[in-house]
Amino acid sequence: MPYMRYWFITFIIFSFSIQAEYLFTDKSFKASERWTAYSDSELSNLKNLFRQLLKSKTGKELVGLAQKKAKEQGKSILELVKVGQGSLTDTTLVRKFSAHHPDEVSYESNSVVYINQDLSQYDAVLDLAHELTHFVYRKNFNPYEGNFTLPEFIKNTIEGNGGEVQAFLMECKVLSELFPRSADGRYNCNLVRTDSGHGFSFKKAVDKFYQVGHYFESFEQMLENHGIRKNFPQISADKSNFISSAYGIPYPVAAFEEYQTVMAKVCENDKRRLGYFKTNKGRSPASISQFENKIKSRCP
Repeated sequence: MPYMRYWFITFIIFSFSIQAEYLFTDKSFKASERWTAYSDSELSNLKNLFRQLLKSKTGKELVGLAQKKAKEQGKSILELVKVGQGSLTDTTLVRKFSAHHPDEVSYESNSVVYINQDLSQYDAVLDLAHELTHFVYRKNFNPYEGNFTLPEFIKNTIEGNGGEVQAFLMECKVLSELFPRSADGRYNCNLVRTDSGHGFSFKKAVDKFYQVGHYFESFEQMLENHGIRKNFPQISADKSNFISSAYGIPYPVAAFEEYQTVMAKVCENDKRRLGYFKTNKGRSPASISQFENKIKSRCP
């Protein structure tokens, strides 16, 4: 299953000027054919996926929201989606400051959606719905702020707006609208149907995503070591049906590891910024000490 990945860097760099693109192609949709084999043109291949997604009421609404957000980034929706080795939404948080003025910081966030090049057209359309959900609904977070915490990150990754549960349920809705005969038994959608059998249950999906199988003991210990086991009462040793394709492990465990990766980069960047503070003669010892204490409280 696709996964949302975040990378953090200190400096940046560019912007794009774009032209609007049409989302329509003439060739027929072939569900079992690899989506990148549809034509020799990457753009035409992407248009084919969008054309199919637009046939779904849910998909059409999602594409409209994605187009609007892409425009805010100065791109068209077709510039935002790329062919990748895996399906994921890559978001880069850009922090800008100069060596002479390390206290003047600005932030900018940019996203790119990748769709696994090896998927069939059928699977690629569903992955597109999944990843666009991350792109549209996920709120940007700032790991450089003090309120960026491990429990918050895990919860937002799983059950927050634009998180894995919402993206999965979006897949199920699109699947039931485009391919109703395939909805049962595919992508675990049958596991999260409402009791009435009509629609899908967010609560059931959350419970399923917190099932970590044989990772339970080690993951529980990791949560205990960080003093946050109480934040996740629904973690269970039941079989995990939802595995992160990026990490190959259950989503809560993957989110834990992702947080460690993010914070390692944050600490590296903050320590470099501290060096600029110390070499800047205009900074007061008190302000340097305050920033240094902040780093010590979050970084090893």
